[in-house]
Amino acid sequence: MLKIRKFKETDLEFSELARIDNLVNHDSIDHPDDDKRDWYLRDKNLVRDRFLLYDNESIVGAIYYNQGRKENCRTTFFTMNIDPKFNLEESRLLLYNAMKREVDKFHCNKIYTSVYEHSNYDLVRNFLISKGFKHVQTNREYSCKIKNIDLKKYQPLIKKLKLFGVDFYDSKEEMQDWPNHYKKLEELTWTYHQDFPIPNGVKHTRTPFQQAIKIQKDFEKNYYGTEIVAVKDGKYIGSTDLEVYYKSEPHKAWTNGLGVLKDYRRKGIATALKIKAIEKLIEKGITEIRTDNEENNPMYKINLSLGFEAVPFSLDYMKEI
Repeated sequence: MLKIRKFKETDLEFSELARIDNLVNHDSIDHPDDDKRDWYLRDKNLVRDRFLLYDNESIVGAIYYNQGRKENCRTTFFTMNIDPKFNLEESRLLLYNAMKREVDKFHCNKIYTSVYEHSNYDLVRNFLISKGFKHVQTNREYSCKIKNIDLKKYQPLIKKLKLFGVDFYDSKEEMQDWPNHYKKLEELTWTYHQDFPIPNGVKHTRTPFQQAIKIQKDFEKNYYGTEIVAVKDGKYIGSTDLEVYYKSEPHKAWTNGLGVLKDYRRKGIATALKIKAIEKLIEKGITEIRTDNEENNPMYKINLSLGFEAVPFSLDYMKEI
C-alpha cells in the first residue's frame, strides 16, 4: 500500500533517496553525503522540505520542494523522483497533493519545476501537462571531453587580453588574501546573474551575503573544481566556477555559472575564462565538463566552438494557482 510520510533526516532516508534519484538520473550520479550536506546548508528562513512515498516500509519516491526568496516568496520550486517500478498516477498524485497542501500555507501562487527531454522523465512530464503546467523555458545542455580541446589555439586570445590589461586568477588558490575578495566576487556574480534569461513570473533574487559565504566556503572545501576570475585594473569583470562531486563522479565538473560585466562583453573574455578553467581542471584529472544555457543565450555558440556536444535539454514548467 502506498502512503506519504514526512522526511525525518535519517541516514537511511538520505541513502534511499540517492538510490531512487539514481534510478531516474540519465547522466549523473548522486551520493547521499552530498544531499545531506546540501540539506544542512539550506537557508532555514525559507520553507524547504520533502515528502517521501512508501510502499509498505520501503521508500519508493519523493518530492523535494522549497519556497522562493524575496519577490519569489509565493513561488514553489520542486522536483519529483519516483522508482520506475512505482511511477504510477497514484504515486504522482499522492506526492503532488502532499506538497500542494503544505505550500498553500505560505499562499503559494506559482509552482515551478524542470525535467529533461529524456524518456526517464516522460511520465512526470505528461503528469505536469495534465495538471495544467505550461512549458516556459528550454535550456540547452552540453557535455565536453575536455582533453580533446586544442588549448594552444586560444593562447593568442589570452595574450591579447593580457595586453588589454585583463588577467585571470584562481579564486581559491591565488586571491584569498586580496582585500574584500568575497564581497567583490559576490557583487560580480550577482551583477551578471541578473542578465541570465529566466521565465516570466520568476525574478532574480540575491542570496544574503552570510548565506552566500557559507555556500562559497563549502564549495571551496568539498566541491572545488576551479573558480577563475577575470580582473582589469583591480576590478572584477568576469568569472566562472565549476564544482566536482568527488564521491560520485570525480572525473566530471559541472558549471555553476559564467558571466562577464556588460561593458566588457564581446571581447573574448568568456571564452578565455572557459579555457583557463579547463586548464586547471585538466591538471586535476578532470576529463568532462557539463554546462547549460537558456536556448537563446549566445553562450551556447562558445560551447559549440569549443567542441561541446548537445545532450538532452532541460525543460522548465510552471503553473499559476
